[in-house]
Parts: sequence; structure tokens; C-alpha cells
Amino acid sequence: EKAKNNPEIGWEKAFKQDYGFDINFLNDRLILNFDYYMENRTDILLLDYTVPNVIGFTVPFANLGEVKSHGWEVSVNWNDKIGKDFRYWAKLNLSNNYNEVIEMKEAPQKNEYMYQRGHRIGARSQYKFWKYYYAGAEADYEKEFGKPFPTQLVPNLEPGDCVYVDIDGDGKIDESDMSRDYGYTDDPEFMAGLTFGFAWKRLTFNAQLTGAWNVSRSIGAVFRQPFWRSADTVKGGLLQYHVDDTWTVSNPSQDADYPRATWANANQNYAGSDLYEKDAKYLRLKTLSIGYDLNNAWLKSLGLTKCELTLSGYNLLTFTPYKWGDPESTASSAPSYPLQRTYTIGLNVSF
Repeated sequence: EKAKNNPEIGWEKAFKQDYGFDINFLNDRLILNFDYYMENRTDILLLDYTVPNVIGFTVPFANLGEVKSHGWEVSVNWNDKIGKDFRYWAKLNLSNNYNEVIEMKEAPQKNEYMYQRGHRIGARSQYKFWKYYYAGAEADYEKEFGKPFPTQLVPNLEPGDCVYVDIDGDGKIDESDMSRDYGYTDDPEFMAGLTFGFAWKRLTFNAQLTGAWNVSRSIGAVFRQPFWRSADTVKGGLLQYHVDDTWTVSNPSQDADYPRATWANANQNYAGSDLYEKDAKYLRLKTLSIGYDLNNAWLKSLGLTKCELTLSGYNLLTFTPYKWGDPESTASSAPSYPLQRTYTIGLNVSF
């Protein structure tokens, strides 16, 4: 038989714990909240790739996976008045989240660092980039790592080509040198938010900042390789990133974002490595609004209890080292519709 079923399949199980406290200070002007959680998920449905192919049939799904998560969140809220007309407030949120794959029945690997097990969900398997090749690179490599310069993925390196580190020390670069130990994932480890504002007589102001760090994107496809397209790698587009930030003979910088442009050594220069894992931390002015209540004696005589004019903006500013699109988006292989900056004027009328 080619396939088997598994009559013992059951539900995935989750054991969650959450501990926290709330403390109010200074007549409730200052409020502190803290939460810490732990979660252990077991019996996750997956295929067992440790089973050898010689058994003669397709292994059925089974409840074999396990993942552990933990994290914390803290919020600080301040609300106060100055005099009888001015009120102001601010709220800061900060959270940290971490998870680890405990078991997912992966196929046997040569080295422990190659497994998803023991790493964060979404940890990428990639080569460790050292430098762009140059005359004398062999001697400098041996001096730094204490072992001979390894055979790379292609036999003939040219100046500007990628050089990868021989992690397992066997003298050659191959799949056994791809590790999940480097960089972060698409999910940020830290996230923060700050809302603040004030009200003074008829004027109100509100703003929100959001941010995240310890997060990265691995750029690929057209973002990684010039002239790439789904059909081939010679007739696609050339992005401005490649024009501005590629290693060239006239600009042989080790700080370039891209190696020497090449078709002959494409397997070397565009292999999955931490060279293409880009920092996607950001700080964003998410919203900002200003309102003014136009209500006066004449409007009140018409029966209006409120007539507020508001001006608001959304996605006004973003500060980030990530230049390949929206750092909040996980799309990292091709240009996508740009993030919209929105302005709104509104009139809120109440009777």
C-alpha cells in the first residue's frame, strides 16, 4: 500500500499559564499592568520524517510535535490634570515574545544547528556570509578562522563574489554549512506602542507611535537577484536597489548590500545566506489627530451639543533601516503596493 491512515490521531493540546498584576498609584493617575505567560503545545499534527523510506508506504500524520512559548507584557498608563482646563494622558505598552520548537520529527541531519528543533519558529536555514572575495582573501580567512580557505559553491571566484564560512570545518561549503542560528525571524521579539494626548478647553490632540525590533526579512527573488523573473533570471527587471548598492570594480566596498552581479556565479552569489537577511525594525507614527469644538452660544441655540472639526493622519512617518518595502509586511521577494499615507478631515455633530 502506498498510504496508511492513523486511527489514533487526536486533538492538539495546549497548557497555558498566565500570571500578572495591576497596581494603581497616586489616586489612579498612574496605573501599572504586568503579565507573564507560558504555553506548552503538544500533540501537534505533523509527518514523521525520521521514518526511513524503505518501509514502502507514505507515513500518515500523527500527533508528534511540541512547541513551547513564553513572554511578557507591561503597560504604564498616566492620566492627570493641570488646572481646570488642561488634561493630558499617555500609555506605554511593551511586550516580548519567544517560542522554541521542541520536537517536529525532522529528517536526520549531519549537524545539530541544521534542525528546526531548538530554534524559534520560522528560523531560516542559511549560509554564514563572510566577505566579498578579493585578492588575498584566502590568507585572511585562514588567519581569522584558523583553518584553510574552503572550497566554495562554485570553483572560480571573482572579486566581489560572496564567500561563505565553513561552519562544520570539512573544507567545503555545502548544505551541511546551512545553519538556523543566525538572525531573527519575520515575527518580532519585541513590540512597543505609545499613545499620548491632551485636551485644553475646546482643543484635543491624540497621537500613536508603534515599533518593533529583533525582527528581520530575508529578501529574495527580484529583490535579491538582478534581472530575476519567475520564468528565468535574464529578462526580468533591474531595481534601483541593485544599481545603487551592488559591489562593482569602481566601488569595491565590503559594505555593499549586493555582491558582484553575475549569471555565471549566480549559485554562489544568490544562495540563501544571512547577507540577504535585513534588519526590519521600525518606529512608526501610526496616527495623529487634532480636534477643535466649534460649538458656541449661537450653535447651542440651534440645538447642537457638539460640533467638532477634526484633522487626522494615518501612517504619517516611518523610521526603519529596511528599504525593500513596508517593514510590517512579510512580503520580501517583490515590490508590493506601497503603504498609504492618509489624511482625513471630519466634522462630528451632536444634537
